[in-house]
Amino acid sequence: MIFLAIETSCDETSLALFDDRRIVFHSTYSQIKHHKIYKGVVPEIASRLHSEKISVLIKKAELNNIRNIDIVGFTRGPGLKGSLLVGKIAAMTIGEFFGAKVIGINHLEGHLLACDIVGDKIEDVLEFPLICLIVSGGHTELWYCSSYGKYKVIGKTRDDACGESFDKVARMLGFNYPGGPYIEKASLKVKKTDINFTVPDVVDSLDYSFSGIKTQVMYFLRNIKRIDNKLRNEVSFAFQKAVCESLVKKLDIAREKFNVKNIAICGGVSANNYLRNLIVNKFRDCKIFFPQLKYTSDNAAMIGVCIFRRFQKGVFKNSLEISDRLPIRNWV
Repeated sequence: MIFLAIETSCDETSLALFDDRRIVFHSTYSQIKHHKIYKGVVPEIASRLHSEKISVLIKKAELNNIRNIDIVGFTRGPGLKGSLLVGKIAAMTIGEFFGAKVIGINHLEGHLLACDIVGDKIEDVLEFPLICLIVSGGHTELWYCSSYGKYKVIGKTRDDACGESFDKVARMLGFNYPGGPYIEKASLKVKKTDINFTVPDVVDSLDYSFSGIKTQVMYFLRNIKRIDNKLRNEVSFAFQKAVCESLVKKLDIAREKFNVKNIAICGGVSANNYLRNLIVNKFRDCKIFFPQLKYTSDNAAMIGVCIFRRFQKGVFKNSLEISDRLPIRNWV
């Protein structure tokens, strides 16, 4: 089976071609340099760049030399509507040309199933049932996963996503976009600090809230006339520590509540080494699944794994409508 995956949910244009389990082509165009000047993603610029770069990737993949493609899958949500639309149009066009089935994929399921990519192949890595923590620029969610295609959201952020809070605090400190890597790098220069931030606890719930700590940092910095590197590093350290500890706290509660021994952590923020080490040290009695670092950010390979799992189950009936707030739904 030959299948093609397209990812255009936000600011990465990505295309992957698979021959059964093997990735034979994968390329991603990042728009970060275009959005840095604005300290965040500008939807209109993102969709325009997707429309320009998707054809470049199609040419680079040399699809014109391929005799047959059986399935074309694309991210239909959640994400930016204009960006999602570009991916859908590309998928429908390629599908029509090859007479292929076209299916829409949930972007967040892609992040989870990225854990199944080993080297350049899809492997049966994930073990169920498991608790999944999805942490990215736009989403922070906890899922209980019974199997491939059977997911239940058990916790989510009530305001800012985890990655979004990193970006906003980074902006306060004078760092560039995206903020996560800058905060992580700065925090490595600090062993300890007297600065202390707290993440408000959403009582009797597995939900998160990160707007409060963002406000704490803002109040802390507002009367400081000059933010030098030492202070910048200490604030980064204290902020990262508080956020990551709050993520692990709710993850631990979820693990105990559902009595599982398998944990998956995925999404862009899962690349943070402080968070990874915290989780590894906390859950020594569990099996922990992370994506390879290159598959933590948005990419088409993870969408390809979702296509493959549907092919295994023979399930292709789903909507092709794009949705910026697409919820996760069971498909088996």
